[in-house]
Amino acid sequence: MGVFMTIGTVLFAILCVLLVIIILLQSDKSAGMGILGGSSQSAFGSSTADVITKATAVMVALFMTGSLGLSIIESYRNKAIEKDLLDEGAKTSGVIEEKAPAPAAPAGAPVKK
Repeated sequence: MGVFMTIGTVLFAILCVLLVIIILLQSDKSAGMGILGGSSQSAFGSSTADVITKATAVMVALFMTGSLGLSIIESYRNKAIEKDLLDEGAKTSGVIEEKAPAPAAPAGAPVKK
């Protein structure tokens, strides 16, 4: 379960970086200065805005499902750890009893026969 969570987290981080990049690539709807140029024309043709908008919608949907999925998996993992700890605590009383060592005789004390 830990390996699956690690892989999911790495993929989610990559998705986050790609989402930031694709949001920054979008041009402003009010024909302001976009990241691809100062004009309202797209650098790749007229249909690029539609492609970037659709790609952003897909990436946002993946982001939402990924974050929800990771949170559900983590909550199940935490519940399993809590259950294991409670089951282990029921087996033992939780008090560590240590036997005291026998007192040592002083160095100059006579030995009884």
